Amino acid sequence: MLFMKNKFTEYYKLSEKDLKSHWEEDIFCFDANVLLNLYRYSPNAREAFFRLLEQVKDRIWITYQAALEYQKNRLVVINAQREAYKDIRETLGKKKGEIESKLNSFKKHPYLQTTELKKQIESAFDSISRDLDNLENKHPDYLDNDPIWEKLSVLLEGKVGDDFPKEELEKLYRDGKKRYDEKVPPGYMDMKEKQNEGNRSLYGDIIVWKQVIEKAKVVDVSIILITDDLKEDWWYKFKGKTISPRPELIKEFKDETSKRINIYQADKFLEMANRNLAQQTTKEVIQEVRNVRLADEFDIEKEIRELEMLFEDNGDENVKENAKLLVSKRESSFEKAIRNSSEEQNK
Repeated sequence: MLFMKNKFTEYYKLSEKDLKSHWEEDIFCFDANVLLNLYRYSPNAREAFFRLLEQVKDRIWITYQAALEYQKNRLVVINAQREAYKDIRETLGKKKGEIESKLNSFKKHPYLQTTELKKQIESAFDSISRDLDNLENKHPDYLDNDPIWEKLSVLLEGKVGDDFPKEELEKLYRDGKKRYDEKVPPGYMDMKEKQNEGNRSLYGDIIVWKQVIEKAKVVDVSIILITDDLKEDWWYKFKGKTISPRPELIKEFKDETSKRINIYQADKFLEMANRNLAQQTTKEVIQEVRNVRLADEFDIEKEIRELEMLFEDNGDENVKENAKLLVSKRESSFEKAIRNSSEEQNK
């Protein structure tokens, strides 16, 4: 057993004692997606996350690539949060029109009171619209004043690594193409999505990965990497369940640095901090952080299913629309809200 464990350490969990030691000594490295997700949390969850960052601030370090991606995408994420209200209003109008059109087709139905149903639906939509207006009015204008950005700027002062020289980046791009072709993690799942965005974006995950490795070599310390990247080029998945970080990553890190890397998603990071740093993040906050990740995970799985169906194009001229319809198997949060509101009106 020990022989197997020593030869294939990347497949085995650390003992509680060894894990505790890592949490007390290692450097904490955060990917850009973790920092960007701070904009997606409620104020309570965000403050809890910042409290933990403050607690470990002397051991925080992030790669140049992660910092660059955060700076480049910050306004995009902020704007997406603001645009959500507009998108929902457009969906409201579309759904309302569809429902009214459907009801009009049953005017001669002996039992359906379409006029009364229309009144109830109108009331439900008006209620949702008012709630949406109230939420939008309370939404902070981070484009004008961004306290998250300012807080992170102070927290990460002096804790961002240097970029690779141009020559090293060019070599990394060439190596990256070979890695992607052979599906060597991380990053190869970005090939389709980012192939037209330039090498810096396309090979961003590999740049982050290599910069983390170089940091461990320089400081001679193990790393705890926190990333909310959910794709299989970071995580070993079996029958839909995430088992662990990709063993290939743990092995590569050890081979190049003789150190251990532990990789967590943000919600697991909060749980482990409670266990190993005497942190007291509430279950509600951890669940909220997990819900943000799960929502992203569902979106990714949906996109993958749709792409797989598109690749199986059988000549149907409506294949794209049919694929989108077939992958939308779950009731959306908007549709659920409409249904619940209508049910309340009927009580």
